[in-house]
Amino acid sequence: MKKITTDYVKGTKNYAQITDDTTPTVPGCVAKWFEENKTDLEYSIWEYIYDFGENGENSNDFFSFMNNTDNKPLETLIMMQYGYYVEKEVKQLYVVEIPSDRGQYVFFLTKLNGKVAITRSLGYPVSTSRHKEGNSDYHLTEAEIRSVWDGYMELAEEVE
Repeated sequence: MKKITTDYVKGTKNYAQITDDTTPTVPGCVAKWFEENKTDLEYSIWEYIYDFGENGENSNDFFSFMNNTDNKPLETLIMMQYGYYVEKEVKQLYVVEIPSDRGQYVFFLTKLNGKVAITRSLGYPVSTSRHKEGNSDYHLTEAEIRSVWDGYMELAEEVE
């Protein structure tokens, strides 16, 4: 399941009756289209609708948004002038502890100087929960883990 967060973008217009509960929340593709076309928004919307058939041939996420009436696409684009929230996917982070029979050593995948490497901790075996809390060197994305070896994903524990 993807985790989503939102960032607020201040609008180009002010209107006293616009409240937080009427402020739209839109996917990144809609925010991108809006930012590229906000200087002449009405004409840009008209032009997009006029060329809707051509846009459908080159279907993308923005076309899907515009083609779904549940999204109220025209109302949403107009309301975005007063401010909006952008949905952003939060990348899931993981900690990977590598099993070892070396007794006092505990091995982890970590980021060192921008590269993923295997490092060891000295002392008694350390639970990965300690590393979930603070040390971001131990926090890796799925892509970073798979860049070393796909099999390490079986050992990965999600960071909360």
